[in-house]
Amino acid sequence: MHHRPAVEIKGLYYAYPDGTPALRGVDLLVEEGESVGIVGPNGAGKSTLLLHLNGILEGRGEVKIFGLPVVKENLREIRRRVGLVFQDPDDQLFSPTVFDDVAFGPLNMGLSREEVAEAVGRALREVGLSGLERKSAFHLSFGQKKRAAIATVLSMNPDLLVLDEPSSNLDPRARRELSELLQGMRVTKIVVTHDLPFVFENCERVVIMDAGKVVADGEVFDVLSDEALLERHGLELPCGFCPSRFERDERKTEKHTES
Repeated sequence: MHHRPAVEIKGLYYAYPDGTPALRGVDLLVEEGESVGIVGPNGAGKSTLLLHLNGILEGRGEVKIFGLPVVKENLREIRRRVGLVFQDPDDQLFSPTVFDDVAFGPLNMGLSREEVAEAVGRALREVGLSGLERKSAFHLSFGQKKRAAIATVLSMNPDLLVLDEPSSNLDPRARRELSELLQGMRVTKIVVTHDLPFVFENCERVVIMDAGKVVADGEVFDVLSDEALLERHGLELPCGFCPSRFERDERKTEKHTES
């Protein structure tokens, strides 16, 4: 059975109000169920691209989400289906309690009180924050805030989860918890990040953007093993992190099982 793509972008151009070009003809296809990392140097256009996925920004070109063009009359439906999680959770958490933050979307969709409570409970369970409903986000740790921000979009039951720099400013344990959380989610995911090991853990495919264009797109192993490619686009793996080592180790175990 052929799914329609989750995201279909053709020839997308966008310039900031001062005329600076941010996107210069981006083409991108993301199939339903994929986990795609988008990486690239600062100013590559990654975050600008994300803001086109739910119509916050509108450039020239074609953007479709699950076959729906991102145009004014579809925005309500598209914003329900696309859960956009910003880099700074404080941009997403502004209500007196965690419950109110997570209930905001479902209430706006006109769900009944019971349905809202159910959606909030489910979203908080998914991110491991059950029991914190009455707390103010102000009192959460940064890692908990990140997860609460994800819950605010999960309560809308999105088909596509879009995360901008999800691992930034997290301590190692919170980063690992977030990674495990994302790996357990069966929803289509797009992750924009500078954190290449995070992409390696959470994405099957990686797209490199530079100067407003897609310059590479491939299987996560292949792209992250190509040091010359990464270097050309201002990306580097952390010291001692080597994707090919993982591959070799796996091959070794396969050989053992064969003999």
